[in-house]
Amino acid sequence: MPALPVEFPVNGAGVNQNFASWWRLVRAMGIARLAWAACGLSIVVLASVALLVHQADRKGVNNALDTSVSLAAKGYAKFVSLNLAIVDRQLTALREQHLQGLRLPAQTVMNSRLKELNGLVLQVAVANAGGLVVDSSLGMPNPPVSIADRVHFLVFKNNPEDRLFISEPVLGRVSKRQSLQLVRPMLATDGKFLGVIVASIDPELLKTYFTDMKALDNQGRLSIVGLDGIVRFRLTNLGFSAGQNDQASPHWKQASTLPAGIYDESSLVDGIYRRIGFHRVEGYPLLVAVGTGLHEQLRNFEVRWNLIWSLVLALAAVLTMVVATIARLAKEQKRSFGLLEQNRLRTLESTQTNSSFLASVSHELRTPLNSILGFSELIRDTGNEPRISQYAGLIHKSGTHLHALVNTILDLTKIESGNMGLTLEPIDMPQLLETLVAIHKVNADEKNVELSLSLDGVVQGTVLSDRTKLVQVMNNVIHNAIKFTPTGAIFVVLKPAGDSGLLISVIDTGIGIPADKTAQVFERFNTIDAPVRGSGARGSGLGLALCRELLHLMHGKITLSSEVGHGTTVELFIPHHFPAERKPA
Repeated sequence: MPALPVEFPVNGAGVNQNFASWWRLVRAMGIARLAWAACGLSIVVLASVALLVHQADRKGVNNALDTSVSLAAKGYAKFVSLNLAIVDRQLTALREQHLQGLRLPAQTVMNSRLKELNGLVLQVAVANAGGLVVDSSLGMPNPPVSIADRVHFLVFKNNPEDRLFISEPVLGRVSKRQSLQLVRPMLATDGKFLGVIVASIDPELLKTYFTDMKALDNQGRLSIVGLDGIVRFRLTNLGFSAGQNDQASPHWKQASTLPAGIYDESSLVDGIYRRIGFHRVEGYPLLVAVGTGLHEQLRNFEVRWNLIWSLVLALAAVLTMVVATIARLAKEQKRSFGLLEQNRLRTLESTQTNSSFLASVSHELRTPLNSILGFSELIRDTGNEPRISQYAGLIHKSGTHLHALVNTILDLTKIESGNMGLTLEPIDMPQLLETLVAIHKVNADEKNVELSLSLDGVVQGTVLSDRTKLVQVMNNVIHNAIKFTPTGAIFVVLKPAGDSGLLISVIDTGIGIPADKTAQVFERFNTIDAPVRGSGARGSGLGLALCRELLHLMHGKITLSSEVGHGTTVELFIPHHFPAERKPA
C-alpha cells in the first residue's frame, strides 16, 4: 500500500496547530524523564529518612535497654545489701553472746529470728582458734568437725581483722549441703584471734528469690561477684554455678573499679550475647551484674523494622509502577502522535485504548495501595514508639493521597466511557452540609481559618440525588477553599434557587485566581500557579474536572468566580428532582 502524502498548511492557524502538536510531543518525552528522576529522588529520600529513623529508633531501644539493666543491677544490689546486713547484724549479736558464754540457739529459733529471710540461713556455727566446730544451731556434730583447712577460716586466722567475709559455695561439713559462707572473726579485747562465727546461706533458696524477681527473663543472667574476681553466685537458664574467676574478662577492670556501669559480652558457657549492667553492693566487697539477651530484647525492634522496610519497599515499588505507567503513557502518546497526523480515526481509537489502559492500571494499583494503607495504619495505631507511629502516619497519609488520585482517575474514566451509574436517594442538604463542615473544620482550625455554614432561608432542603457523589464534590470544593486560604474565613451558604433546586456557595478570602485563568480550572490536568508566595503546592488538576463531570451526571452545575488577593466563590446548583427521562433504573 503506498504511503499517504502529508501536507502541512502554511497559513498562521496551521503553523500554530503544528507547533502545538510538536510541543505536546516534547512534553510527552520530557515528562517521562522528569518522572523517572522524581521517582529516583523520592526513593533515595524515602530510604534516607527511613535509615535515619531506624538509627534513631535503634539508639532509643539501646538507651531503654541500658536504663533497664542499670536499674535492675542497682535494685538487685540493694536487695543483696539489705539481706547481707540482716545476716551480718545477727552474726554480730550471736558472736557477742557466744563470747559471753552463751550457746547458739537452735535452728528453729534462728529461723524465727530471721523470718524475713524465709529460711535463707541453713545454720550458724562457731569454730575455735584451732578450726574445731564448738557450737552449731543444728546441734553439735558427732564426730567433731574441723574447718581449719577452709578458706573462710584461714582468711581470718592469717589476718584477724573484724570484717564480713563471703566465701564461694562449699559443701558444709555440718549441714551436708552446698552453701555460701558468711563469716566474721571472734577477737579478744586485745585483738587475739579466738575463732570464727559462720552463717551458711542456701544458694538454692537464693536462686528461687532471683527467679521469682524475673532475673532470668529474656535470656537473663545474674551474678554476685567478689572484688577479688571470684564468682560467689551465678544464675542463668542453665542453672546455678559459682567459683569462676572473672578477672580474665576484658571488662573486669571496668567492673572492679567503677561503682556502676554497662558493657556487652558474649558468654563462653551458653554463647548468648548480653547487655550487662553492674552495680557495687553498698558496704560489702561485692558487685551484682545483671545481663539480658540482646537478641531477645531486640526481637520486637527487628520485627517492627522488617515490617517498616517492607512498607518502604512496597511504596518504592508503587512509585516505580506509577512512573513506569507514566513513562509508558508518554511513550504511547509519542507513538500516537504519528498516527494522529495520518488518521484521525486511529487517534480516537488510540485515545480510547489509553483510557482503558489507564483504568486497568489504576485498578491494579489499588491492591498494593490498600496493603500499604492497612500496614501503615496498623503500625500507626499499635506502635509502642511515638516516633515510629508518626512516620507510619506520614506513610499512611501519602498512600491515602495516592489512593484518592487513583480513584479520581477511575471515576473520570468511568464517566468518559459512560459506565458511571447513580444511586438516587432523598438527601437532607442542611444536615449533610453541617456534617461536612464539622469534618473540615478540624483542618481549617489548624490553619486558624474560620469555617462556617449559613442556611439562608432554606425551607425545602431535600434533594433527590446521589449522596456519595455529592459528598465527593463538596469535599473537593471545601478542601480547595481551605488549601488556598492562608488566613481569613470560608463561608458555606445554602439558599434556594427558585423552585427548581438549591444553590450552595463556598466563599473564601484566599489567594484567588487570575480572571483570565478561571476558565481553565475545570480542564483535566490543568493546574494554575499560585499567584501569592507561600500559598502551597500545585494540585493534580483533576479535582474540579471530576466535580464538573459528576454534577453534570446529576443534572447540576458548577461555576467559579475569583479575584487575585480577594478570594474565590464556587457555586453549585443541585436540582430538587431528577428528570424522569434521565432517572437511573
